[in-house]
Amino acid sequence: MNHLARIAMFAVIAALFLSSCEDAEDGKSTEILQYIPADTPYVMAFTKPFPDELMDKFEPPIDKMLSAYQRIIRYRLSEHLIEVSAQEDGAEEAAQLRGFMDEMLSLMSVKGLRDAGIGRDALFAIYGDGILPVIRIGVSDIEKFEATIVRLESQANEKFLVGELAGTSYRYRDFDEISLVISTFGKDAVIAVVPAGIGDERLAQTLGIEKPGNSLASSKVLAEISREYGFTDHFVSFVDVERVAATFTGDPSGKNADLLGLLGMSDDDTPPECRTEIGELAAVAPRVVMGYTAVNTETLETGMVVELREDIASGMASLPSSVPGLGLDLGGLFSFGFSIDMMAARNFYEARLDALEADPFECELFADVNASVATGREALAKPLPPVAYSFRGMLANVTNIEGMDMGTQKPPESIDASILVAIENAQDLVMMAAMMSPEVAALNLLPDGKAKMLDLPQLAAVAEQAFAALSENGLSIALGEGAANEAEAMLSADTSPARPFVSASADAKRYYEFVGEAVMTEDDDEHGEPMPEEMRTAMRDAIVSSGELYERMAINVHLTERGVEVNSRLTLSD
Repeated sequence: MNHLARIAMFAVIAALFLSSCEDAEDGKSTEILQYIPADTPYVMAFTKPFPDELMDKFEPPIDKMLSAYQRIIRYRLSEHLIEVSAQEDGAEEAAQLRGFMDEMLSLMSVKGLRDAGIGRDALFAIYGDGILPVIRIGVSDIEKFEATIVRLESQANEKFLVGELAGTSYRYRDFDEISLVISTFGKDAVIAVVPAGIGDERLAQTLGIEKPGNSLASSKVLAEISREYGFTDHFVSFVDVERVAATFTGDPSGKNADLLGLLGMSDDDTPPECRTEIGELAAVAPRVVMGYTAVNTETLETGMVVELREDIASGMASLPSSVPGLGLDLGGLFSFGFSIDMMAARNFYEARLDALEADPFECELFADVNASVATGREALAKPLPPVAYSFRGMLANVTNIEGMDMGTQKPPESIDASILVAIENAQDLVMMAAMMSPEVAALNLLPDGKAKMLDLPQLAAVAEQAFAALSENGLSIALGEGAANEAEAMLSADTSPARPFVSASADAKRYYEFVGEAVMTEDDDEHGEPMPEEMRTAMRDAIVSSGELYERMAINVHLTERGVEVNSRLTLSD
């Protein structure tokens, strides 16, 4: 049932995504933010819907994806129902479970969501009231939503109980010491997980019946994050790492008292030095923020920043180096690369060891970290060849693969690809290779950027052509059609002034097709039952339909004075 739970979670996320897709009323974002406490430790707020023309693109493939996941869940459910039916008096329980899942699965479609009262103008947020998770959804038709809850409840083996707060009714169901609460009032539906037996005053705050005195609507925290990082109004998220850490290392009282008591942390015996040092560690990366940076009918761009303490961010910002082509979408099937200044990396690591040696942890939980200083010193004392400190990174680009079967792990029959090794005084690297390989020595590669044919038996099995080219600061090797031009082009590609630390891009449609076909040909688990054809087909369809959303995917990781910045770009299908 764990697999079913994971798929159900995906369905919830997809449902929430589909519910946010056309122009909302003015002030709607402020309405939803006024229920979220300003001191929330985390939030994902979708405060401006996507335009209609964008969601017109998204809905058909997402509908296909949800349909495929329905088939997967039904298959997994059928296996579980067989087990339940075999138990004493299990037939009735199995029938009830099937009815409940039928109702749940009916929601996994655009029409199902609309029939449940979740319309195109719905906005939503997932946030913490303290550390308690809350989901708030703007509902277009409360009566339809209520009717959906009633239908689900009628199929459940246990009914929800009903409570009332300030004239507002809510449903709840206890699971040991945790309660699931569902309430609708005004234009919103609220779903929350709370400790069982929670007091009325505390529950009223969680559900938003009693609005927080200081909310995200009034504090402008999200607006400040958006302004600093260039996020749009569609989606902004953050996790306050320091606030989360303080919840478990501070005085277990206030909003989280009930939940911490449930976790056995009411009488926290954590030594004071551990509390202090855990807080100091949290301050190294005090906050993670995320949001859309561009939303239109051609692309979706997102940004995520792990904010770092100033000295850590400054040290890490020195690590990336210059690699030709890194950070550019090369347009192939798949590309991946990274950059690194090895001397800067050594200096950064040594500075961390110095800091730890000067001020070791007092908390016994970090004894192994203190002990690692000696190991680190030993590693730094071992000499590396000068060529290692000349290394600047690499970039690989695969433009075509033929005859490869991921399911059976069959290697490709042919491949068109190129790889660049960025290294200062690249000719020294070639000279080292020539000492170990007569074939390399015979090439007589010169740092002139001109391609020379590689006649190596190892490469002949996968490519008719293979070429290498050398410059003062790089060595490239290309295989397949147009290999000579590609080898030279890798060396002369533009260098991004932003100096990515890691970069990757892919043809999304072809990638998901590869993975989908691999599912169809993958060998059955030798210790399990053969996977039926209909199950394989459903899994393939779920994967392939993902590729119908996007033409290309690209991601770049930068190390900056602000921290670790991860930027992604999705080029949408026509």
